[in-house]
Amino acid sequence: MMRAYNEIYLNDAMQTLAETFSYVPDEKRADVLFQHFVMSGIAHQFGRGNPRYVNMPAQALFNEITDGKMAMVQPYSYSRSPEYWCGFVLAYYQWYTGLGFEQIGRRLPPSRIISMYNPLHEASMEKFVEVANSIVFQKETNLARYRKTANLSQKELANYSNVSIRAIQLYEQRRLDIDVAPAIKLFQISRVLGCNIEDLLETNN
Repeated sequence: MMRAYNEIYLNDAMQTLAETFSYVPDEKRADVLFQHFVMSGIAHQFGRGNPRYVNMPAQALFNEITDGKMAMVQPYSYSRSPEYWCGFVLAYYQWYTGLGFEQIGRRLPPSRIISMYNPLHEASMEKFVEVANSIVFQKETNLARYRKTANLSQKELANYSNVSIRAIQLYEQRRLDIDVAPAIKLFQISRVLGCNIEDLLETNN
């Protein structure tokens, strides 16, 4: 498999991105930082192993990514936080797969990586890649497919069905099992999408 860039830059890239993410203290802010990372264009350069970015001091990289739009929180310890680990494994996974950060983030945003901290932070990189691949390359849920066919955003579906947007997001990410969702929620969603409840289940998917 072709890697994203020469392996000689990998350790620096992992360390730099790990320290950069350590400046955000929670998963929501990690997602916001990641959005700035992608939108700034720096993610594209970082993902090609551009030495200017993979060797940049983390504080400088954070400031360049956010352009003053986010406050930096000094970490108590660089190497122990879930956010640090998130940046570390994210850099490795991008290098290993050659996927763009934006493409990875559609299925595996930092908040989801952070939620995997226990027990994966003690596992090998190979194990993380295996788990990440099962998420990034899995096919869409039936719920996501029917929602997109109906040309509805997650927020619109939540408003029309009276099911929380968080629940819809978790069902689409398979972090909640829709097959055991309360019948009333399934009924409300299926009514909006114009499908049967059975169409939303994943058992036979």
